[in-house]
Amino acid sequence: MLSDAFRALAQVFSQPFRQVLWLSLLSTIVVLGLFGTGAQWALAALPTFGATWADTMIEWVARFFAIIVLIPLVHPVVSLVAGLFLERIAAKVEASDYPADPAGRDQPFAQSLLVSLRFTLVLIVVNIIALPFYLLPGINLILFWVVNGYLLGREYFELVALRHLPIQEARALRKQQMLRVFLAGIVIAAFATVPFLNLLTPLFATAYMVHTTKRIGLK
Repeated sequence: MLSDAFRALAQVFSQPFRQVLWLSLLSTIVVLGLFGTGAQWALAALPTFGATWADTMIEWVARFFAIIVLIPLVHPVVSLVAGLFLERIAAKVEASDYPADPAGRDQPFAQSLLVSLRFTLVLIVVNIIALPFYLLPGINLILFWVVNGYLLGREYFELVALRHLPIQEARALRKQQMLRVFLAGIVIAAFATVPFLNLLTPLFATAYMVHTTKRIGLK
């Protein structure tokens, strides 16, 4: 499992991945910039009460919560943007590392976009619900790994498996290999907690899950 993780990490920085890497990062910066601009606009629209100390306190509290809410949104936004390129990443890993296996089928763009939007919405909702618990020392990191490990393992496994299997068979295989998929998701979630590297999570997760599915026996 760890050998596959290091293998996937090395591939993220390899030449075939760089174009997708830069497109994903630039697009993510633009989207997060739009989120930040919207947050600043919302802060500017807050009502004032005429008392300098009260207005200052409200502004600081609002900025604090804006940052706290924005942090869990980083990964979903990265996932949404990178989701448009992940089929290309999976195809590159399959072609370079498993040339003897049948090539996977790229999903239609509209379907990939729909899946990315759905997954992003689920990530945002689940992480906002869990946000109060993320503020508790001692359990926040473990909770993040468990919650996101399940979601990320499920999503990226199906992304790769659907290139080779009908949707019902892919889901049946995921349920059959539930523990292995969950542990792979934990590795991805742990990667997602590393500053700066977390922006590469979708690319790493796709490459890593290709190796995981191959070890399971998916051709």
